[in-house]
Amino acid sequence: MSLFQFVWRNILYKKVLSVLSIVSVSVGVALVIFITLAHDSMEEGAAKGYGPYELVIGAEGSSTQLALNTFYHIGAPTGNISYEVYEQVKESDLAEVVYPLTKGDHYQGHQIVGVPVEYLASRYPHVSLAEGSLYQQTGEVVIGSQIAKDLELRVGDKFYGSHGQVSAHSDDHHQELLYRVVGILPPLHTPDDKAIFTTVDHAWVVHHQEEESDREKEVTALVVIPKGLMELQTLKNFANEMDGVQGVYSSKAMADVLNIVDYGTKAIQVITSICIFIAAISLMLSLIVTTTDKKKDIGLLRLIGKPKWYIWGSVVLEGQILTIIGCLFGMLLGHLTSFLLNDLFISYIGIPLQTGSIRSFDGYILLGAMIIGFLASIWPALRSYQVHPLTLFR
Repeated sequence: MSLFQFVWRNILYKKVLSVLSIVSVSVGVALVIFITLAHDSMEEGAAKGYGPYELVIGAEGSSTQLALNTFYHIGAPTGNISYEVYEQVKESDLAEVVYPLTKGDHYQGHQIVGVPVEYLASRYPHVSLAEGSLYQQTGEVVIGSQIAKDLELRVGDKFYGSHGQVSAHSDDHHQELLYRVVGILPPLHTPDDKAIFTTVDHAWVVHHQEEESDREKEVTALVVIPKGLMELQTLKNFANEMDGVQGVYSSKAMADVLNIVDYGTKAIQVITSICIFIAAISLMLSLIVTTTDKKKDIGLLRLIGKPKWYIWGSVVLEGQILTIIGCLFGMLLGHLTSFLLNDLFISYIGIPLQTGSIRSFDGYILLGAMIIGFLASIWPALRSYQVHPLTLFR
């Protein structure tokens, strides 16, 4: 009988202990996979979320809230600013591109974003619509791919928006403007997958501001591509000097968000470390029970001439097999969990999880698990190594 056959029969003989060891390893590995996928997705999403717009200008308040609402369509705006601010920034000759955004309404929980149609070409220069055409007139909308999927909307469908951005089932519809879907974006893997884009003046129509002068009209935010670093700083200072207005570095605001996320990730990592430790202990106890129950079998193997390394190697190999099986199941479970929770991530934070691909980090997880499995096998292996052949006759 080969060493592998001997070990495999031993694993099958103690099914309950083997399954418990595999489950312990699987849970620990699945947690590591899910946490790393979520963290990497958050970092990539934060970097891609604001695109080329290095500066966002809006009403005074939380800079993080302003950035999250503007680029990630999360939460409520910090307020509105005068349309005149947009005109001043545009006329300053400091910005290469500046677009005004109007927000405040939603459709079944998805924010309606009023922005010049050129924004989509600037934000996604190499992307074409999956269906339909871009909006041109007030009331026409282009929707993100996630909205088309969740709400089963198609080109030609019509709907009324609702006031506010909290309730996904609000009956407070704006009857002043009937929206019509004219285009659907392809999957962008950014928060814009769950946004509804239309003309800037939609907010003025539903809030009865369309007849007001530019000085009295309001926008929610401005997204800006400055001409250079000096212009970026000048524009930020220019905005901060205005009453009730703030300029925010997009990268700085998102870095603050990631710092908060990192604190949560570290807390989860502690829990994961405990799970891995428990898995290692469970594996070690399983192997100790094996060597204790099979002292006579080990003694018999010694009597028929099997060397000590054969006995020692059988315990280590058993630990490695259980670890590898548990690790593979854990990797599958981690990726499957990420896939099942992907829509939930997109719905709440607008960032998709990186599912469906094997990364180099997965190989490091497997290697790390094998090392932990080896270390957990050493003590049981030494116990079996020291079994005397005369144990068979006691």
